[in-house]
Amino acid sequence: MAAQLLRLRLLSIANLLRFGLRQAAATVVTILIVVVASIVVSQLASQLRADPIGEVQALVVGGGALLLVAFFVAPFATTRQAWTAPQSLYGYGFGPDRVALGLGLIGAIGLPALSLVILGIGYVRSWGEGPGIAALAVVAAVLAGLTAWLLALVGATLNGLLTARRSRELLVVGGVVVALLVIPLVVDLVRVLLPGRYHGDGTAAGALAWTPFGAALALPASAAAGDTGRVVAGLVIALVTIAVLWAIWRTLVARALSRPEAPARASEHVGLGWFDLTTASPAGAIAGRSLTYWVRDARYRWSLVILPFVPLLIVPLGIAGVDWATLALVPVPLMCLLLGFIPHNDVAYDNTALWIHISSNTRGLADRLGRLAPPLVIGLPLAVVGSLVAVWLHGDFSAFAPELGVCLSLLLTGLGLASIVSAALPYAAVRPGDDPFQQPQASSPAAGLSQTLMFAGALLLSVPAGWLAVRATVLGAQDLIASAFWTGLGTGIVVLAAGVLLGARVFSRRAPELLAFALRS
Repeated sequence: MAAQLLRLRLLSIANLLRFGLRQAAATVVTILIVVVASIVVSQLASQLRADPIGEVQALVVGGGALLLVAFFVAPFATTRQAWTAPQSLYGYGFGPDRVALGLGLIGAIGLPALSLVILGIGYVRSWGEGPGIAALAVVAAVLAGLTAWLLALVGATLNGLLTARRSRELLVVGGVVVALLVIPLVVDLVRVLLPGRYHGDGTAAGALAWTPFGAALALPASAAAGDTGRVVAGLVIALVTIAVLWAIWRTLVARALSRPEAPARASEHVGLGWFDLTTASPAGAIAGRSLTYWVRDARYRWSLVILPFVPLLIVPLGIAGVDWATLALVPVPLMCLLLGFIPHNDVAYDNTALWIHISSNTRGLADRLGRLAPPLVIGLPLAVVGSLVAVWLHGDFSAFAPELGVCLSLLLTGLGLASIVSAALPYAAVRPGDDPFQQPQASSPAAGLSQTLMFAGALLLSVPAGWLAVRATVLGAQDLIASAFWTGLGTGIVVLAAGVLLGARVFSRRAPELLAFALRS
């Protein structure tokens, strides 16, 4: 059975190159991107071998532990059934041991495994060639690779077995954390090669050494420090982790083979939901529909899930030596910027439902105002409460007004630009009900232009408020505190009003073209 599964897996990979030039080109490009990125990161890691052991441990062990977490949570980011899903073999009469082994073998074939091998080479080289260190680093890389392999199997199987959508969403939150932290860690790797150096002391990596995610990876550091007891303890933790993960994987396989997946229960809804809270007007109806989408549509929910984890972006910067008090003022403006960006492709997200607006001859102004309800309902409290928390962490409440002014400027200017861009430059979006991470291919440059205009426009328009806020909070110009707030608020209101009015005209004028776009995209 294992040989048959391996043959099918290899055939499925080969078929990606056989059917259609576009699909083959996309596959080749994907492989090249993953391989090149893995080689670059591996090379950066290998250049750490001449650095102090504390810095190597802080970066390599910390980054490797996050990578292992990513192998577990990544499967929850898709609705597709994995190749390793044991549910597909239900009813064939195979025993759980044979199925666990066979599916486990095919789970080791693919781009993630190839990337892991390339990164493992950089990991081994990062520890240098001390007596016995290189050999122990190879053992550590193998143990970490086995752990990543089993974590991916367990994660993919849990993703298939969990039928409750809310349970899956709670588990996948960890994947967002990893995605937000991996990029700063790579930036820290680059910083090692530049003037200024990375001054990590290995404290976090030392704590990770006692966890299943870092025990194997920290073995060379313990050996280099001459701590034999830590080496033995790390080996025991790593081996026990592998044994426990295999037992969990085998148990999940047995469960999947013993009974079919339970059908999902239809939920019961009472009342009109958000429509009960909005006014009986075209703008109110659109506001209610938009609020419903933002709560129930996975495409919007995924964007909102990311927001609470934006503050984690500053953690690597703080570890690298940037002042924590200053960094405390950064996350909330970033969250407001992202929140203002989310509705920039609202029209495309409507898909064929846009015909309701067109057929009812909805005015462009009502459409633009109604779509502002969700980001304003979320964004305004976020700006106020988030700014209070930020200045409390900063330690100076006089920074509240400048912080709030920057947040409001980024939020409102972003929504004003989104009101124009969503009507003028819509691009192909994920269809309702599809996997929110499967962005369709677009032949026009509208996607890149739309996103660039949104981010660049909001940032540029908020430069005056930001500059005044920096002078007031960081440089100590107390007389500019009120100016920073009123500049941010005024800029935001003006851009929002102008964006809504201009976006309304664009929507009304392009209504037939927008409907045609929605029907074919």
